[in-house]
Amino acid sequence: MIAFSVALMVSMLQAPAATSSIGGVVTRGNAALEQSLQNARLELTGGPGTPLVVRTDTGGRFLFSNLAPGRYKLSVTRDGYLRQEHPKPIVLGRGQQVTDIVFRLDPAPVVTGWVQDRYGAPIANVLVEALRQSYDARGNRTFIRAASSLTDDRGEYRIFWLDPGEYFFYASTPPANDLQAPPPSVAPTYFPGVTDPADAKPVRLGIGREVRGADFELGRAAMTPIRGYLSNVVTGQGVSASIVLARPSDDPGLSRYTARSAAAGPSAGQFALSEPVPPGAYIVTGKGEDGIAGYARIAIRAVTQPPPPYDLRLSLSPPRTMTGRTFVESGATVNLKGAKVSLTSVDGAFPSPPVGVAQPDGGFMLAQVPMGSYVLDVSELPDGFYLKAARLGSVDILENPLVIQSGSASNLDLLLGSDGGRLRVAVFDSKEQVHEGARVVLVPDTARRHRPEQYRVALSGEDGRIEIRGIPPGSYRMFAWESIEPNAHLNSEVIRSFDPLGFPVQIKPGDNDPVSLRLIPKE
Repeated sequence: MIAFSVALMVSMLQAPAATSSIGGVVTRGNAALEQSLQNARLELTGGPGTPLVVRTDTGGRFLFSNLAPGRYKLSVTRDGYLRQEHPKPIVLGRGQQVTDIVFRLDPAPVVTGWVQDRYGAPIANVLVEALRQSYDARGNRTFIRAASSLTDDRGEYRIFWLDPGEYFFYASTPPANDLQAPPPSVAPTYFPGVTDPADAKPVRLGIGREVRGADFELGRAAMTPIRGYLSNVVTGQGVSASIVLARPSDDPGLSRYTARSAAAGPSAGQFALSEPVPPGAYIVTGKGEDGIAGYARIAIRAVTQPPPPYDLRLSLSPPRTMTGRTFVESGATVNLKGAKVSLTSVDGAFPSPPVGVAQPDGGFMLAQVPMGSYVLDVSELPDGFYLKAARLGSVDILENPLVIQSGSASNLDLLLGSDGGRLRVAVFDSKEQVHEGARVVLVPDTARRHRPEQYRVALSGEDGRIEIRGIPPGSYRMFAWESIEPNAHLNSEVIRSFDPLGFPVQIKPGDNDPVSLRLIPKE
């Protein structure tokens, strides 16, 4: 009996620990007959030992084996189909097998069109870009590139594997490189044949649809020589520096439109690009010795006759070092260690300086600050605190744009209020189920909507709930979106369009009653 017990104990110690697994199948959605999808990529995250990746076999099956107990998230991607996530976290116990997961993937939208000249002849090697509407740090509308394609010898383009939604289309001369013949110079045009982005019309792409008809008729345009002068903003003298022109969506390091200004003599600071550039919008970057730099946006107009040189003047300046102090309105002594002070460039193509971290006494430093326009943000404050006032020298930078330029003060004074309110929010969908990942936004009353620091943005957790703290007292409307572009809540037109769906909230110092919100679904 004793020997048996000992043998049993040894056997139990030698037995492999029970492990868990997650498996299932990936098929094509909206198909008359179920069609398995081979080589789909499944990624498992969140649990011990993750991320893990497997591919589906010829039958569309997948399996993650030898998993430890934990809470996992699962997603799947496949070329030509929309990415999909498992709607809920998968909680595995010891030895538990979850092998009945089914993903039904929807085909991604495709758009095709033709580009021709005014005589109906096709134009090859024209760059057509699919653009998504976006918003900058102050809520102004802008565009970002989602995908692009060159026209073929028949003047046809095809952009595929897009997400559903609204897109704007833009045709222009592509950047040249040493591996291809010089591209045609055409007048940049937004669909449906306009030059002003404000007049562009969106095209809606649905799941699995191939949309045709986003066609362009383009005029030929002449190339523009660019020359100019680079100077040091401090001395006013011409400087030797490199200069690069690149499209807003392109990597400046890959641009062929470069030059270097003369270092000395009567031509100090002067430069000329080695080749002319096609019409369009460009980001100009100038960098000299000792860290001086300058940035600008320029637009080269489309003309049919050889244009005169574009004369570019750019002032370069050394980055600023700014120091600041943080005060508490009540005068109380508060440990502010770890609070973060950031300046975000209003123009997303220009650099933003590193985030400054406050010391316990509230002092902080911002290094490497280029000249430019910024939005100020203060985060990681103690519970109940919020930014109430801010000055750069004698300038109120919450009521006025924050502009750093030559001669600007270098000291920032921040005043914190300590009577911030708190809200406990729950988000529900149309089926009265709590919704994870909703973007909850508190929008201040009209008098304060020009001040980004008065807004509050947060994401609902797995239980559909969130707690927002440090809210400046006042009147708000609260929204919960299933999906909305970053910074769109700062745009007054967007908020007006959703205003009837907002929940009115009056924030008082201290706590507030819980709020339940209904989700604004995707359009």
